[in-house]
Amino acid sequence: MRGADLLESVARRGPLAVVFVPTARQLELGEEVNLLLDFPAARRHFRLRARIIARRIASSGTAIPPGVELEVGSEQLHVLQLALDCAAGKSVDFIDRSSRRVPCEVVVEYRTDQGFVRDFAEDIGAGGTFLRTERLFPVGTQLEVKLKPPGYLLGVRLRARVAWVKTLGRPRGMGLEFLFSGARQQAKLARIVERLSAEHARRLTEGLRPFRDRARPGPG
Repeated sequence: MRGADLLESVARRGPLAVVFVPTARQLELGEEVNLLLDFPAARRHFRLRARIIARRIASSGTAIPPGVELEVGSEQLHVLQLALDCAAGKSVDFIDRSSRRVPCEVVVEYRTDQGFVRDFAEDIGAGGTFLRTERLFPVGTQLEVKLKPPGYLLGVRLRARVAWVKTLGRPRGMGLEFLFSGARQQAKLARIVERLSAEHARRLTEGLRPFRDRARPGPG
């Protein structure tokens, strides 16, 4: 989604905000999704958790694309405002992550007092991941984790440190910072993230192709 399109697609409804996203995917009302707002030229990336509140089906003979309306909760409006400022060309000052996160479902296995458990991370980067879980550890806690991204049978074992904890809103969870034992382990994870990033970019391109084809002028 281009910056100009984002500015036109956002509306405020009381304490909440609604974003229209063009998509032909069959998504369910009430479903929670991750909304990634990517600004490659500015090297800015924003991720929001939103809920589907309405769907629009494509009508034959019109250029209006199908899509969904996403409701953004009040606890994430500051992130949406940063994205809107970036889309408008304003200067946005905040601390960048050391690495970009790639949205994907990553299985994370780790040990607790009750034994080994399995949770899911909704993104991964060369330096860390966000673990979606109700098992929250204090900041600074170190964990032995095994990451199993989609398509990888063996995964990667490494240590991670709890960098921050999210206790409000949904999903609850922890931000993990990876602690590498050496350059070889770090390079292995970087290759996995690079492959997942390429796969994510391919899916985005395929998802946008129907809208690009519809926007092309016909012959004559």
